[in-house]
Amino acid sequence: MASSKSSQSSFRRFLFWSHLITGVAVGIVIFILALTGALLTYEAQIKEMFEPRIEASGGQMEMLSADELVAIAAPAFPGRSTSLSYVSDPSKPVEVRAGRRDVKLLDPYSGAFIEAPANPAQQFFHFVEDVHRSLSVGFDSWGADTVKAANLAFLFLIVSGAYLWLPRKWKWPFLKQRMVLAKMPTAKARDFNWHHVFSFWVMIPLLAVVGTGVVFSYDWASKVTYNSLGLEAPVHGKRPQPPRKSEGKSATQTGQLVSYQSILETAQTSQSGWTSISVTIPSNPNAKSVNVLVDRGNGKQASKETRLVFSRESGEVVKTQDPEALTASTQSLRRYIRFLHTGEVYGIIGQTLAGLASLASLLLVWTGFALAWRRLISPLFRPKAKPTITPMAS
Repeated sequence: MASSKSSQSSFRRFLFWSHLITGVAVGIVIFILALTGALLTYEAQIKEMFEPRIEASGGQMEMLSADELVAIAAPAFPGRSTSLSYVSDPSKPVEVRAGRRDVKLLDPYSGAFIEAPANPAQQFFHFVEDVHRSLSVGFDSWGADTVKAANLAFLFLIVSGAYLWLPRKWKWPFLKQRMVLAKMPTAKARDFNWHHVFSFWVMIPLLAVVGTGVVFSYDWASKVTYNSLGLEAPVHGKRPQPPRKSEGKSATQTGQLVSYQSILETAQTSQSGWTSISVTIPSNPNAKSVNVLVDRGNGKQASKETRLVFSRESGEVVKTQDPEALTASTQSLRRYIRFLHTGEVYGIIGQTLAGLASLASLLLVWTGFALAWRRLISPLFRPKAKPTITPMAS
């Protein structure tokens, strides 16, 4: 029994010093990651505030049909498959997208392309994200490698900290000191209290944020994650190719095909609560089927998406892929992990939890450094007590 307690004490002591040394070594980088992560919390919402708005003008009170917009957009992306993305907010323009990055905005009332001014938030968040990913040194650089190593070290700090958080005695007074903020008699006791309390309340969201960051950073972590779910891990630095979108066979008859506008209206009326609808326009104008993606979330929640395949001969839905089917692939898991890192996969609540975890991490680094200073540095500056000489009795 005594031997068991001694071994547990030795392991705890080893883990404590490993935790302390690791925290001191990477604390500054973790502080930078936490600060930039907190700044990026509501990036999407802030960017959206500066996006262009539209309104009906010049007597044009009705939107142009999807077919008219397709005809207008076609010359901008000749010979390429494009998509029209509508949002439920009528004050926002229609996006015409070809591939991942080629995007143009269309005024659905006038049919004019919108030359949006530079988004003032774009440059700021681009810089913050660059610092967050590579300390603003570059993707393939020592800065990026430092961030990866710090992220892995942070994961170790979370796991080891969870063990060290456990009190030696499971009694409420000891648990309370680690779970509830309290006024402490000394700065050291205050820092101890803050370090344990904040780490307790943000441990789960912090584990999700940091754990997904490790999956991004290292191939071995990615392989473990994907293989454990029976999927093939994607290669870092290479984006997985999306499944080829079916354009259907060309119509062999001369009958009139159902319009894109009719397909759009059917999707809008049949799918309640939609926030955006994207109609994929095949490069082959005689394609007999059209893919429509209906999103009920923020664009980053695969669980709130439904993909419909419409027949252009009948205008009816011939195939439906529900959220469960859409989230069963390697690409969808990669997307889930990506937006779990930012919390966006769980909407505004997830973003807020991720942001709070980042803010709490700032305090954890600060109190961790303070506790380490008092343990390692402060004793070096304390005056040594002089031995007192007691005169001998005569």
